[in-house]
Amino acid sequence: MPGPRARLLVSGDLHLGRYPSRVPPGDPALTLDAVVRSLVDQAVERRVDAVVLTGDVADQSNKYFEAFGVLERALHRLVDAGVPVVAVAGNHDHDVLGSVAEAVGEGVRVLGRGETWESASIEKGGREVVRLWGWSFAGPYVHTSPLESLPADLGDVPAVGVLHGDLDVPASRYAPVALADLWATGASAWLLGHIHAPRTEQRDGHLVLYPGSPQPLDPGEPGEHGAWLVEITEDGRASAELIPIATVRYEALAVDLDGAADATEIRQRAARVLRDFAETVREASPAVRRAVVRLTLKGRTPAYRAVERVASELVEDGETATGGLAVVVDRVEDLARPALDLAGLAEGSGPVATLAALAGRLERGEPSEGDLALIRRGVEALQQARRARVFEPLGRSDRLDADLAAEAALRLRRQTYRMLDEVLSQRPSEASAPASAELPAESVPAVAAPPSAAPEPPAASEGPGALPEAEEVVPTDVADASG
Repeated sequence: MPGPRARLLVSGDLHLGRYPSRVPPGDPALTLDAVVRSLVDQAVERRVDAVVLTGDVADQSNKYFEAFGVLERALHRLVDAGVPVVAVAGNHDHDVLGSVAEAVGEGVRVLGRGETWESASIEKGGREVVRLWGWSFAGPYVHTSPLESLPADLGDVPAVGVLHGDLDVPASRYAPVALADLWATGASAWLLGHIHAPRTEQRDGHLVLYPGSPQPLDPGEPGEHGAWLVEITEDGRASAELIPIATVRYEALAVDLDGAADATEIRQRAARVLRDFAETVREASPAVRRAVVRLTLKGRTPAYRAVERVASELVEDGETATGGLAVVVDRVEDLARPALDLAGLAEGSGPVATLAALAGRLERGEPSEGDLALIRRGVEALQQARRARVFEPLGRSDRLDADLAAEAALRLRRQTYRMLDEVLSQRPSEASAPASAELPAESVPAVAAPPSAAPEPPAASEGPGALPEAEEVVPTDVADASG
C-alpha cells in the first residue's frame, strides 16, 4: 500500500512564556520548553514533510524575553534536521513571530503577513506534494472573516489552509470564520489556531483541525493534549492523529455515591475513580507526569453527612504517585444529595416539612417567590465577593449574573439538605410539630458567599412558603486546594 502524499506535524497555541497553573513551580518536565523539545523530537523521528504552527506560539505577556530563545532553538533544530517550518501569526504573537523566523533564516516561513493570503509549496523528491495557504494577524483584533479575500483558485495540488481564527463565532474579534465556508473552499484540510481544546471535523475526506494547545495551561483545558500528525493522500483526502506529548493533564471526574453506606465507602469510590483514571492516562499518554483532577461527588447517599468531610480530606491528602505519574485532587464539588423521600417529608408539618418542600422545589427548578428572594441575596453576596478579585469582561454581565444565580441556587439547595439532615438526626420529634412552628435560627439555610467575602446580611422572608430570616452563613460546598 503506497504511503501518504504528505505528512505534516501540526501544533499551535503554545503560548511560550507561560507555565501551567495548579502545578508546583520549577519542575523542568512540566514547562512548555520541555514540550517543545518533544514536538521537535517527534518531527525529526517521524521524518515529516513540514511542521505547521497555527499561531499564538508566544504568549503576549512574556513574548520577548522568554519565548524568543525557546522558539529559536526549536526552529534551528528543525531546520538543521531538514524539516521546513511554516507558520501563521495569531493575535498574541503577531509582532514577534516574524522576528524569530528572520533570526533563524531559511527553512522557516511565516505566511500572510499584513493580513493577506500567501502560499508555500512543500516538496518531496523534487515534486510539489501540498500547497499551504496562510494568513496572519497584523494586530490584536480582526473583526471580519479572512476567507473573504482568499483566492478562489488554490492550485492543482492538494491545498491546506492555515489560519488563526474563531470558528462559527460571527461576532468574534479574532478572525471569525464559518465551518460551512471552510468546506466550500475545497481545501483538503484547514489547520486552525486560537482554541486551546483539540477539535476535529471531517466531511467527504476533508479535514478541519484545531490542534489545541500541546501543553494545557489550566483546568479549563482538560483531556489529552499534544501535537497532531496530518496525512494527505494522493487523491487529496486528509486525516489526523493525536500524538500525546503533554506532560500535564487536567481532568474533571465524577464519583457516583448512590447508595454509599458510610464515609469509608465514599472514599473507596473516589479512590477507585482516581485509580482507573491514572491507569488510563499512563497507558494512553505516557508523557504525562502530573495530573490535576477536579472531582464532583454526585448521587443520593444515606451517608450524606459524611460527604463534606470526605471532600475536604480528598483535597488535603495531597498527591499520589504511581508509575511516574503524580495525581493530585485540586478541587472537590459536592453535588450529593441525602437519600430522603422529599415529597413524603414535605407532606408533613413543621421544620422538616418546610425544609423538604424547599429542597424539592430547588431540585425541580421551581423556586417560590420566597426562594427567589434568598437566591437574590446570595447573588448579591457573590457579586460583592467577586468584584474584589475578578475583572468582569465587557458584554458578559448577563452571562455572569446567570452563572451567579445558578451558583446561589445550588448553595441554597446544598445548605437546605444539611439543615434537613441535621433536623432529622437531632430533632426527630419536630417532624410532627405544628405547621405554624418556625424553624430554629440555627437550622435556617443561608446562601454562602465564598470564604473571602464578608457575611451576607439576613435574607428577608417573602411570599408563600418562605423561610424565616437567615441568621448565619454556612461554609461553602466546594473543597479547594487553593484555599
